Amino acid sequence: MAKQVLKIETPLNGYSKTINKLKIEEYKFDNLISIAIPLNSERKCKLNFKKSLGRSMPHIEKSIIDKNGILGFRIGLDLLFVCNSTDSSFSRKTIPLLKQAFYMTDQTGGWCGIRVEGERVIEMLERLCPLNLSIKIFAIGDVKRTVMDHLNVIIFRETEKKFMLFSPSSSTGSFLKSIEACSRNI
Repeated sequence: MAKQVLKIETPLNGYSKTINKLKIEEYKFDNLISIAIPLNSERKCKLNFKKSLGRSMPHIEKSIIDKNGILGFRIGLDLLFVCNSTDSSFSRKTIPLLKQAFYMTDQTGGWCGIRVEGERVIEMLERLCPLNLSIKIFAIGDVKRTVMDHLNVIIFRETEKKFMLFSPSSSTGSFLKSIEACSRNI
């Protein structure tokens, strides 16, 4: 009898396409964890974050990326997300260490990541995003929660012409169609 092999399916099944010289691809990650800072525990959480991830906890609407591919971004006063790409070497010890100071919720199946990049990426995003994405206002490493095409989105700027967009996985199909349509129409 043949052995059955389980295959992980991502919301976009490895989607990658170039439209009008804009590269659109699924950002694959193994974990997306929401961590919340308990009331009056900011100092303890900052120390724990540094001990767990080896980097200082980001300020509000800022992010960190470590050499292992772990992305941490702070959405609000007491809310952060920690995401490790499929290619990263996320330590199994990290989650138990973070649990010592933060409230944690696994959000892995609830979100989809889409990376967009190219010379005209700002023009394309201007059709979807109400934020000012000029490099002076929305710098490299900045992250914000916003709305794109009536969908809740977290936008993160990796480089001047590369962005990562996180949306709920339940709306992945319609969000991708919006990105494709805006890419075709610039």
